[in-house]
Amino acid sequence: MRFVVLALSFVLGAARVQAQSTAPIRVALECEEIGRTKVCPAFLRGFIDANKVMLYSPRAGADVVVYVTATQVALVDRVHLRFVGRMTGAPAVIELDADVDSRGTDDEQRAQLEPTFVRGMALYVASRYPAAVKVAFETPAEVAAAGAKAGSPWGLQIEIGGNGNYTERYRSASMNLNIIGRWITRKRRAIGGMFSNGGLNRQPPLTLDDGTRVSLDTESWFIRPGAEFIQLLDESWSIGVGSYTNFEDPKGQFKFSNRTRAAIEWDKFASDDPRGNRLAVFYHLGWVTERYRVRNELGEYFATYPVHGVNAIGSIRQDKIEFGLEMEFEVELLHPTLRRSLTISPHFGIKLGDHVDLGFSVSLTQRELPAPDENAIDPSDYAQLSRLSYAEPLSIQGSLNLTFHWDPTNGVRNDRIESI
Repeated sequence: MRFVVLALSFVLGAARVQAQSTAPIRVALECEEIGRTKVCPAFLRGFIDANKVMLYSPRAGADVVVYVTATQVALVDRVHLRFVGRMTGAPAVIELDADVDSRGTDDEQRAQLEPTFVRGMALYVASRYPAAVKVAFETPAEVAAAGAKAGSPWGLQIEIGGNGNYTERYRSASMNLNIIGRWITRKRRAIGGMFSNGGLNRQPPLTLDDGTRVSLDTESWFIRPGAEFIQLLDESWSIGVGSYTNFEDPKGQFKFSNRTRAAIEWDKFASDDPRGNRLAVFYHLGWVTERYRVRNELGEYFATYPVHGVNAIGSIRQDKIEFGLEMEFEVELLHPTLRRSLTISPHFGIKLGDHVDLGFSVSLTQRELPAPDENAIDPSDYAQLSRLSYAEPLSIQGSLNLTFHWDPTNGVRNDRIESI
């Protein structure tokens, strides 16, 4: 009886080995972040079906599971393929990246992706069917081309937004224009630019009891130039410094104000995280200098003081849509009860085209600061009275912007301390 059992075990084992040795490689797909293309599952499933040595399979019975993520790099989706194998003689894990043009045709995108997928599967196929895999090298075009360059770290962004209203007697319009230059490498990032906003309001004058006519027309503008520099220390820590100066129209809060800060940030994810995750907290220490148009309740026309605070940032992206949330808490360092603010800002963005994005954001601010001296306010100056909202404890603002951008072409991702 023992001999019979051993014989049956041998026969069944041999049958299993024979069945395994003649079966195709069973491949499962796990689409964790699909990006802006049909890479997963459509294109990858097509590659599997086109090669009879492979068979699409549920994860439970697969020889190889391919985990797929995509992250945005300018107009390219960087597709990260992680091959996890369960086959003797083949690697347990292989990780490869492929750049897929998100604006290309299906055939162009498939041609960009297929060599990377086949290269990843080759070792698993070869472990069972060595004769089925052939290896050949070709000289890449970038190596063959004399003087080929890796791409430029420079980029330019132009952001335009505005709104308006028109009736026979009431008219208003506002517009914002931002121009930003960028220089980005793997370890460093520099930004410099100019942010501006202007608006006007036209409406019938107010007639007082004594017959005096008070104009209710207003104009407003501000310009904020500035620059910042960020240095990565490692995959989680980075430092940076930034300085911006505001100039406002004669009815604004400031003649000028400068805010210069240094910051240190901790990030949960690497700056080139293949899934595009963003979750960070940074502490900042800085100095503020302000020249007021109207004397405040402390009798000041001018103030300069140190500040510090904490920012927290998180964002997620799905295809062409991005959601994010930012929180900033800042207080005057030496007198925290005199000046302090808490701002929460959710935002939403959508990619409209190769170089055009649409963004919407809301900002809620709870603040405390010295209010303007009532004796320094001209009660007949409507334009000035209409601009005193900066002293209100609660502020809610919304914006809708159209952004035109030409991104750096060196393929580097660097998202450190973006809100300094």
